[in-house]
Amino acid sequence: MILQNGRLVGDSNHPFTSGFTCGKAALSLRQVSDPERITKALVRTKKGFEKISIDKAISIAAEKLSSNKVYRIDYSGHMGLLSRFFHQRLLRRLGAPELVWDICSTAGDVALMDGVGSIWGCDIDAIKDSDLVIIWGANVAYSSIHAYTWAKQAGEVFVIDPVKTPTAESFFHVPVNPGGDVALSLQILRELDAMGYEVPFCVDDFGNLEHISGVSSETAHLLASKLANSSRPFVFIGYGFQRQWNGAMAVRLVASILSVIDQPDRFYFDRPYHGIDVDYIRLKGQEPSKETLSWTLLSKQLKGVTDATFLVLNANPANTLPDRRQLVETFQNSRNKVIVHDMFMTESAQVADVVLPAKHYLEFEDLVASYGHRFLAFNEKGLEPPPDAMSNMELARELARQLKLEQSELYETDREVINGALRNLGIDYEFMKEHKIYRLPDPAKPGPVNWPEIAQIRHSSYKTAEGSYMLLTPVGRLRIHSQYANVLKEVPLLEINPKDAQKLSISNKEQVNIKNNRGSLEVVCKVTDKVPPGVVRLEHGFWADAEKPNVNDLVEPTLQEYSGGSQIMWTFVNIEKGE
Repeated sequence: MILQNGRLVGDSNHPFTSGFTCGKAALSLRQVSDPERITKALVRTKKGFEKISIDKAISIAAEKLSSNKVYRIDYSGHMGLLSRFFHQRLLRRLGAPELVWDICSTAGDVALMDGVGSIWGCDIDAIKDSDLVIIWGANVAYSSIHAYTWAKQAGEVFVIDPVKTPTAESFFHVPVNPGGDVALSLQILRELDAMGYEVPFCVDDFGNLEHISGVSSETAHLLASKLANSSRPFVFIGYGFQRQWNGAMAVRLVASILSVIDQPDRFYFDRPYHGIDVDYIRLKGQEPSKETLSWTLLSKQLKGVTDATFLVLNANPANTLPDRRQLVETFQNSRNKVIVHDMFMTESAQVADVVLPAKHYLEFEDLVASYGHRFLAFNEKGLEPPPDAMSNMELARELARQLKLEQSELYETDREVINGALRNLGIDYEFMKEHKIYRLPDPAKPGPVNWPEIAQIRHSSYKTAEGSYMLLTPVGRLRIHSQYANVLKEVPLLEINPKDAQKLSISNKEQVNIKNNRGSLEVVCKVTDKVPPGVVRLEHGFWADAEKPNVNDLVEPTLQEYSGGSQIMWTFVNIEKGE
């Protein structure tokens, strides 16, 4: 993107985006100038939050970090490499446990490495030369606008999704049951086996797959035939369905289907930082802590922790974590201290003891590796920040100075860190600043299929319902999880099928209570046939008071048995009419 005449516009010289950018990026400038942006440091007093100087705030934060057990609670923020990783050098020196980021794509990453030996098949622009596109479990009209645009120019496009999303409405929709992706994969493999392709196990042994998947044998045959007759297929493997109880196995089988038809690299799932020395940015010679915490299980693992200081940055865990109210209780324990580095009073900032103003990504330099393609970008500084705002890197260096730490790696400049991260590629800070982008080398291609055990597949094919309705919790069109929630000011709506609404005597826009054994939530209904009977849909990421419930209170903090990935995007609930 280019900042031009006060607007963010696409860079027409970029080989992938060609001058187009999405609505989410356009919201960035509204963040910068938002009147509710935090521009001064805040400290909690008996009267509430009071503004203090940034020097005093850093001093207080350093004192808390030196006197208690330290915990690092961070995630990806705006995905800049330095702002995502550099501060981890300091937290590691302070003895913070490693935080395993298992909430996002871990399930699919593990599954693809186990199954075909690589998480990278091809870039998204491979859609352009594809004669068949299958979008499996992704609403690319919201999440990958380039994939959506190119798919509309392709010959045949199938969308496998429980919900008739805007993407599914645009193409041939295959409505699979939630969690039925393993069964549908087996149906396709059974059809390919019947066509003479080599499948090393008998799919007929898995029982009534049509009932589990919700997809007819005729549709499965159609998908298999299209794949078998395609010379250049492309499968977009989404993130949503791999965050369900059997998501890892589903991803593994989807990728294996492509290998069966001898097209092993014709999928997109994730982008590795191939060639970039990420360990230089986050470690530089340090050893990772042997103590680890799970991002998905964090609320549960931190329950009862006292005499601790939590440094929160690049994340809003009091909104986005499963069982997040338990984390709020831990934060509010008087024997704990919470330091939050952010631009806004998120739920996490609301329960902090010290809030430090953060810079926006338009206000400092960084490197950004993208999803979807191999072009590393130089993130230029385009705007002047508020005087007290700091980048994550500046914050880490200032805290290190206040703590009087002597290790030289804690004080490397951004330029030095960039040079170290890029040295294996033979480029440096000056190159990136001049050329703006650099095409990263190809990662390893997928290899031969390593098929999972039959018992493992069977165990992943079916799960008994634990409530009256399955609740899906995707992200909204313009939000990035909880980012932009304050800008958009939207109201969460529970989407419910007309048949279910009639059975429950619920009208459109009526308030209902969704509940399970973990909590309850009052929400307004939207009656729509875009969700199937037995399924309800509620987007996550809406901001609220930290102590009020949100949809993630209903989600159990648990990991998938296979892969250790999260299960954050689904749960079972019961529904009652509101009073």
